[in-house]
Amino acid sequence: SSVFSAATFELGGPHIRARPIGLPDRFQANSWSILTALGVYAPLHGGHIILWDLGLVVSFPAGSTILIPAGIIRYSFVKVRAGERRYSLLQWAGAGVDRWLENGMRTDEEFAAEASRLQHQQHETCRRYAHEDAIEAFPIEDELPQETMIYEFLGTNPDEVPGH
Repeated sequence: SSVFSAATFELGGPHIRARPIGLPDRFQANSWSILTALGVYAPLHGGHIILWDLGLVVSFPAGSTILIPAGIIRYSFVKVRAGERRYSLLQWAGAGVDRWLENGMRTDEEFAAEASRLQHQQHETCRRYAHEDAIEAFPIEDELPQETMIYEFLGTNPDEVPGH
């Protein structure tokens, strides 16, 4: 039982998501997602979470949980060593539920077939700015607690991160 409408297990291997730009994604842009690390691995040698859009690599040992806005932040993980296993549980609010409400309790297809030209224009304008509005709603770096072990890295290329 969960307050979130969707959940998935990530069962090892590298994970990276494309940032939703201009198109609806499976995650709500204005909502937190809960990501829990599982498995058996040495957290000083791998398993870190990479928050690409923030330029951060964060220590993420098994048993840890982090809340991230997965609809606007791309993430992946540093590989663990041979013989180790890293898994995760991701819980999120599905963007489809939000879109269904915005569409007047209709699917995107039903809305597209039934809406007037003005409704289509208003709908597209709202979607175009939803991503930027969601980003502005989250705290900036100076507002975040400093207790977490955070490592900054230069560049945003996955090939530049050791062990990725």
